[in-house]
Formats: sequence, C-alpha cells, structure tokens
Amino acid sequence: MRRYLIALAVALLALSVGATQTVAAPSAVAAKKCKKKKAKKKKCKKKRKKQQTGPQGPTGQTGPQGSGTPGTPGTPAAVKATLAQVPDFTTAAGGPLFIHNQDNTTVTQTGDGIAFGPYADGGAAGGSVEYTGLNGQPLSAVQSLVYLARYTSDGDTAGVGSPYLRIFLEGDDHDAIFSPNTQPDADVAEGPFHTWAATSGVWRYDDDAGAGGEYGPNGAPFSDVVDDHGAETISGIYVSVGFSAGMNLAALLREWEVNGTNYSFSS
Repeated sequence: MRRYLIALAVALLALSVGATQTVAAPSAVAAKKCKKKKAKKKKCKKKRKKQQTGPQGPTGQTGPQGSGTPGTPGTPAAVKATLAQVPDFTTAAGGPLFIHNQDNTTVTQTGDGIAFGPYADGGAAGGSVEYTGLNGQPLSAVQSLVYLARYTSDGDTAGVGSPYLRIFLEGDDHDAIFSPNTQPDADVAEGPFHTWAATSGVWRYDDDAGAGGEYGPNGAPFSDVVDDHGAETISGIYVSVGFSAGMNLAALLREWEVNGTNYSFSS
C-alpha cells in the first residue's frame, strides 16, 4: 500500500510539472511576439516621426531692386565691306571709294589689294585712292582713319616712301596730312604690312613737304587739328603713294577703315 501511494504521488508530481511547462511555453512565445510587435511599432513610430515635415516658415521678402549706374554701351563691331559691296569701285562716278585719276594705270585693283607702282622715281610720280563718303561734312565728322599697307623700294627711304593719308578741305584749298615717317616711334620698315591708325597720330596742316607749318615739321595730335579746323568742309580723303622718295617705289593697300567701316581690298 505504501509503495502504491509513493508511486501515485510521483505520477501526480510529473503531471503537475508537464502542465506547468505546457502553460509556460505559450506564454513565452506570446511574450516574444509581443516584444517584437512593440519593437516594430516603435520603429514605425520613429520612421513616421522622421518623415514628418515641419511647419512651413514665413515667405522671405524680396530685396529692393539694384540702383547701380548702368555701364557704358560697348563699341559696335566694325563693318567689313569687300570690293563686291563697293559699287563701281574703279569709276570716279560711283561709290564712296575710287582710284583717283583713272588714266593713271599705276594704281590697280588686284586679288591682294590695291597696288601702287612701281614708280621708277618715287619722288616724281605717284597715285592715290580717294574716299568720298564724308565729302561735304566738317573735319570734325572724322572719328577714325586706319589703313593696312606695305611698301618697298630699291634701297631704304627711311620711311619717306611709305603710303600717307591726306584730308583735303574747303574745295582742296587746304589739307591735313598724316605721314607714317613723322610719327613718334615711327613704324616704317619696308617689306612687312603695317597698320597705321592715323587719327591716333600727329598731323601737319598745309605742309605736305614737312617744312614746318602751323604745327611744326612733325605735326600735332589729330584732336588739335580738329579743334582748330574742325568746321572746315571735307572735299576728299586720300591714301597716296609716291611724290615722296624711292627708286622703283611700290606699295599695296589691303584695308582701309573709315569711321568703323572697314573696306577690304583683298579677294
């Protein structure tokens, strides 16, 4: 009997432990699931918090418009006109440019430019190209005169044989002359092309020979000549070669700019 009671007690104890384990197992799983669910909920809450956009701030005010001084307008680009755009270039009757004195066959139009000479005696012969586009206007209408040319001779003329520019005034009674060889730091080497900005140089007045007229043998700045003679009427503007110096003197005029219009004589 005693052995039976002991066996029964052991059986009851085993049943009690199993029941505890059976109850405990689901509780642990549920706790674990709940823990995971809470963590996920916390993560989602954190994510939503991160994604939320804060309230929009007040709109900024536009500052006052700048009131600085406007810049100076740029200089317009020079217009380039080829011989095809200069009507009747070789006839005295048409166009702003023509070869002066058509019976002078020593001045000719070539593919490289306007050719002068050669003049066996550059002191006794020569030729010119004339611009008539400012005829009838005052000398003060001249803003810029620039020309590109080269010259050669047998020997060295020290610049005296270089192409020069003249503005005739008052029906050719007066003239103002730009000579490359009388300029400060004169650029007059024979052979290469030179760009002579005449209106930036010094000029003589009624003194082609350079004997020392109103402004001395070398001349005065173009602005001084305009101050003194600006009201005088233009009757022709010339680029000339010869009647100066040099044996077998020859020259080539490739470009001539007058008040921003650049005439190109090369094809």
